[in-house]
Amino acid sequence: MNPSKPFGNALFGSGGIGALCLVALLSACQTTQAPELLPVENRSQPAPEVEDGTLDRLLAAAERAIAEDRLTVPEAGSAFALYQEVLTLMPDHAAARRGLEKIVERYVQLALRAAERQRFPQARSMLARARLVDPAHPAIEPTGQQVVLLEGARRERVPLDGAQLRGRTAAVEQRLLRLGSRAGRPGCRVAINARSDAEGRWVYQQLNRGAGGVRVRASLTVASPPTVELICFANTG
Repeated sequence: MNPSKPFGNALFGSGGIGALCLVALLSACQTTQAPELLPVENRSQPAPEVEDGTLDRLLAAAERAIAEDRLTVPEAGSAFALYQEVLTLMPDHAAARRGLEKIVERYVQLALRAAERQRFPQARSMLARARLVDPAHPAIEPTGQQVVLLEGARRERVPLDGAQLRGRTAAVEQRLLRLGSRAGRPGCRVAINARSDAEGRWVYQQLNRGAGGVRVRASLTVASPPTVELICFANTG
């Protein structure tokens, strides 16, 4: 080695071994590419794991809760809580979403039943619970309006003689015909209590005859004693 040349030139000088090494290193750097990373928003999120049979068990429990009218209370084990658990695991589960609709439909049914029995605070409570499940359900608002109408309706309960009904006498027939002429007016309806379905159908037939061709709106309950209740909404009857 020539002591007059600096140590650095011996490694990196023109034509030296060091220069060749540097070129080789640069070439390697140019051909090596970093791995491509997907944007965070494009990375797929793993779906929650659902054990075999879990959804079926939850749906079956929710159906039992509906059958027992455990709709939203008590909260633990209610149909609403169980369907919500299914939707947490599978947000688009059709049976669970249909289940929520069935809860609302049942509350609407209970509200109308309470209103027919003049239990109006209970009817409003049923509709309030329905709104908690689905405030946009199309049956809630019309049912609320019907509850208001029933609460403001004028009522007249007419007792019917059991023996006369059994004999289908002219006296009870004429009474029903006269009542039917009023029941056929706009905004009026009747609630029939009869001791059998056949007896109730006969009473309804006489009311319709008295209405003069207008179909009387009526509900029938098998109960005793037999009565007909005339219900007319405001400004009618």
